[in-house]
Amino acid sequence: MPDLVVRAGLRLRPDGRDDDRGQLLGDRHVANQPRHDPLVVVYEDDDVVVVDKPPGLVTHPAYRNRDGTLWDLLVPWFTDRDLGRPAMLHRLDRATSGLLCVPKHLEAHRGLERALRAGRFEKGYLALARGRTDDEGTIDAPLARDPADRRRVVPCGAGKPARTRYNVVRRFSAHTLLRVTPETGRTHQIRAHLAMLGYPVAGDPLYGGADPALSRLFLHADRLAFPRVGGPGMVRCRAPLPVELRCVLHRLK
Repeated sequence: MPDLVVRAGLRLRPDGRDDDRGQLLGDRHVANQPRHDPLVVVYEDDDVVVVDKPPGLVTHPAYRNRDGTLWDLLVPWFTDRDLGRPAMLHRLDRATSGLLCVPKHLEAHRGLERALRAGRFEKGYLALARGRTDDEGTIDAPLARDPADRRRVVPCGAGKPARTRYNVVRRFSAHTLLRVTPETGRTHQIRAHLAMLGYPVAGDPLYGGADPALSRLFLHADRLAFPRVGGPGMVRCRAPLPVELRCVLHRLK
């Protein structure tokens, strides 16, 4: 069976209503959370739902972010469908936008977790780097928490293995648009690896890429592929650059 390629999505708005574009995901059950742009369901079947996460939204609750997360938004949507509680399979940094796959049941979670460990999850990002990089390259550098700033990770021989491939999509006078493929899934991996080369992601003050012309990090997970849970082949999803990032590229022309 050929792979399934999905590019279009259904909007999930904060008002919780349905319309002819599909099921809408509400935040009415989540207290004291900031408002975010509508989420978009890029793909859904009996086993998974793939959403396009906006920037500024934490993937799941943690010590400093106990509510107002993507997980909180998914809870009522799962509950309405008698799916239990969502179990997040992977995550994106708060400042990063793009595709996330959420299993609907335990069997799907276990199967996709095995696929993730086996390297059968394919993730692709678009990143705008400051400076003019090589045409392509591979960064193979272990990463560990920065003892001087626990918000960051830095190259460290004793850290966890991390490998990132990149190639140039388009060059501008002082920036380079890159197609980035992480072969491992470490926290801040792309941001730390590009900063190590001297080409931080634009709009990333934590790693030296502060840019007054950018209100957010220019890093977007635009491609995601994973094995079908209930059959052969792969599901391949696409999410176009958000409008604010397309505007940045237009200004750089």
